[in-house]
Amino acid sequence: MDYFITLIFLLLSSSANAISHNDYIWFGILVLMSIYALVKKQFKVKDLKVFGLFSLVYLLYVGIRYFIVVNFFGVNIDLEFLQSDVLFLFKYGLLTFVYCIILREKLIDNVIKVMLHLTIIDLVIYLFQVAGFADVIYSFSESLGLPKANTIPGFTNFIIFSFTKGLHEYRNSGFVWEPGAYGCFLTITLLFHFFRNKFRFATIAIIFIVAIITTFSTTNYLALFIVFFLAYRYRVPKVNLWVVLMIPAFIILFMTIPVLGQKIQAVYDDDMDGLKHFKEISMYHKKHSEQIPLNRFASMTYLEDNLGYNLILGLSNKYDAVITKQYNVNISNGIFDFLAKFGVIGLLFLVFGYVKLCANFLKRKEYLVYAVLVLLAISFGEPILFLPLFLVFIFLPFLTVDFGKLEKKRPLGDKKPVRAIA
Repeated sequence: MDYFITLIFLLLSSSANAISHNDYIWFGILVLMSIYALVKKQFKVKDLKVFGLFSLVYLLYVGIRYFIVVNFFGVNIDLEFLQSDVLFLFKYGLLTFVYCIILREKLIDNVIKVMLHLTIIDLVIYLFQVAGFADVIYSFSESLGLPKANTIPGFTNFIIFSFTKGLHEYRNSGFVWEPGAYGCFLTITLLFHFFRNKFRFATIAIIFIVAIITTFSTTNYLALFIVFFLAYRYRVPKVNLWVVLMIPAFIILFMTIPVLGQKIQAVYDDDMDGLKHFKEISMYHKKHSEQIPLNRFASMTYLEDNLGYNLILGLSNKYDAVITKQYNVNISNGIFDFLAKFGVIGLLFLVFGYVKLCANFLKRKEYLVYAVLVLLAISFGEPILFLPLFLVFIFLPFLTVDFGKLEKKRPLGDKKPVRAIA
C-alpha cells in the first residue's frame, strides 16, 4: 500500500496528467489517504499540533500579507487571491502532510523505489521516442482520450510518460510535464538514494544518472556535478590535494563544455535580448494565441521588474493573474516563482526544513551547503518548489519520525546495510 500511495503522490506532483490537473480526483485521493491514515492510526497528537501550528502561522501570514500588499504596496488584487492562498494550504499542504504521516521514515525509501520503476519505464519509452517512433507514441497518447495537462500543440499524456512533439523530440520528459522538471525529480531522488547507501555509485544510482543525462537540462547537469562533488567529499572527508585541484578544474570544465557554461551564457544573452524586444515578441505570440515562454534569466528579470518589493513577502499563489494582465508569459524559474508565491520568508522556511531533513544523513555542515546548492540549482530551472514532492521538506523534518530505523534497514539494491562514514 505504501508503494501505491507513493506512486499516486508522485503522479499528483508531476503536474503532467489528468490526475494532477483534476481537482475532483485530487480531492478524492486526499480523502482516501486521510481515511487510510485514520484506520492505521497515523494521526498522532504531536503531528496534528505541527500541522495546526503551521496552518495558523501560514493563514496569518497570507492574511497580513494581503492587507500589506493591497494597502501599502498598492497592488490591485481582490479576495480571490487570498482565497487561492488558503486553498493552496488544503490542496497541496494537507495532501503532503497526510502523505508524510502515512510514510514517515519509510517515505525516502518508497520515493526511491517508485521513482526507480517509473524511470526504467520512461527510459524504455524514451528509446522508442528517439528511435523515430515519436509519432506512434503521440498517436497512442491521443487515442487514450485523456485530458491533457496543458494546451501546447503536440503534448502527450498517458500518465506514466509525456513529451511534446516538435519541441522535445530528443529529450526525456519522463512522467513529468517537461524534461527540466523531470530532471529535478530525478536529481532529488538520486540525492535521497545517496543518503541511504552512503554515496556509493551502485546500479540504481547509474540508472538515475543516465536518466538525468537524457533530459539535456543545463541546470540539472550543474546540480549533478554538485552531487558528484558532494559524493567525493563524503567518501573522502579529508581535505587533500585532489580537493584543491577539483574546484578550479570544475570551474574550467563548466565554462568550456558547450552544454554547461557556454549554453548558460547563450541563454542569458538571448533572454536579455528578448526582453529588449519584448513588445515585438509579444505581438507574435498573441497573434498565434500562445504564451510567451520566458527562460530562466528572463523569468527572473521579468518578475523582478513587475513585482519588485513584493518578492520579499510574495504576492500570492495566484500571482500569474497579475503579471499576465499585459503580457501572457510563462515563467520557468522555480526560485523566483516561489518568491512570487510565498516570498523570501517562505523560501527560507522551505530551505530550513530541507536542511533539517538532510542533517539526518549528512553530519557535516560542509555537506549541507552542497545539498542546499543542489536544491537551488534544480529549482532555478523549473517551478518545482511548490509541488507536493518538494513540500515534503516543510513537514517531514518536524514530525514524529525515527530516521535511525533506516540505518538498520537495507537500502534498495544493497545486499547488506551500509554504515555511515562521516
